Amino acid sequence: MQSENHPTALEQARCPIDEEPAFWDKWGWLVSGVWIIFLIFPVLDLLLDDYSLSTRIIGLGLVALFAAVYLRAYAQYSRVVGEGGTTEARALIYFGILWAITLAGIPVIGLTAMGVFPFLTSYSAFLLTRRVTIATYAVVTVLCFALPIIFNNFMDLIFLIGLNLVLMVVYAVTVAAITRSSAAEKIRADYLLVAEQERVARDVHDGIGHSLTALNLKAQLALRLMDAGKYDQARGELEQLSDLAVNALDSVRTTVHGLSRQDLGTELSELHKSCEDNHIRFTVIGQVEDIPQAWRSHIAWILREAVTNVLRHAHAGSVVIRLDPHSVSVDDDGDGLQNKASGHGIRGMAERARLFGASATVGASELGGTRVHVAFSTRNEKS
Repeated sequence: MQSENHPTALEQARCPIDEEPAFWDKWGWLVSGVWIIFLIFPVLDLLLDDYSLSTRIIGLGLVALFAAVYLRAYAQYSRVVGEGGTTEARALIYFGILWAITLAGIPVIGLTAMGVFPFLTSYSAFLLTRRVTIATYAVVTVLCFALPIIFNNFMDLIFLIGLNLVLMVVYAVTVAAITRSSAAEKIRADYLLVAEQERVARDVHDGIGHSLTALNLKAQLALRLMDAGKYDQARGELEQLSDLAVNALDSVRTTVHGLSRQDLGTELSELHKSCEDNHIRFTVIGQVEDIPQAWRSHIAWILREAVTNVLRHAHAGSVVIRLDPHSVSVDDDGDGLQNKASGHGIRGMAERARLFGASATVGASELGGTRVHVAFSTRNEKS
């Protein structure tokens, strides 16, 4: 049984979508920042190999600038990971700067520049569009084979070539997985949003519709009493009408906040009073305790809808409600369905019954009017 403090379906729908961009906006650069540690290889190469001092300084400066631009770009655009990439000019400018640093470093540090290729391919795969990614992959693949041949050092760089190719595949698979997960979350959010809209529509019809019907009936009764000169009785009906209006406002608040819980015992008392006011005999066979606790709120809504339909349309003289552990029924001796098509109220009862694994049917009653029957099994009870 859900508590009244549980989030509504709409709130559940919002959480995954709203929180994910917040994470990427704040911490996305750290995800990329972890890989900056691999720039240690070109740094060590510059420090340990036989380079002139000026070459070391220029090379280390280019590596530092590369790392700064890379982190800055991820900090600004990591929110688009899994969303197909961005085409914003600034993101492309950052990417162009990274390429310029890489190409400028090749004449200075030679094949050591190949150590930054994985950063170029990851940038394009995670932050840019598929078209740019394909072009980047193609260029990097060509350079991975061309540069070792040009520098006549192909065999010593087999591992680095293979690493670049493997990482490109890893990036592509990772992006595909993130994109698929993001799409699944959005589909789930859309489904929960529709479920919340259906809940609001059902609760407006079941709750507020019932309240407005009761208000209308009370107002008509008060007018008839005033026409008959029974002003004291009319005043009493108007006072009850005021109370009903307050209850209707509470029903609106309940619907808005998603706390659509109704006490079955209280509902039966209210229905008894409504029928009594309209000179309809009201009989309950069975006890509220016969209904599983987890389902009483749903049963209360269904009974409200069924009796409201009797008050509106049936011209009945009596209503009989039967409660037992396996079913609930509402019978009246009114006009019956008379081959009328199922309205929103009947469909709403069926939908609400399905919420807890039950079935609701509407047909002819032994009393001569209409019978609403809800059947369920205690095996389906939810705690």
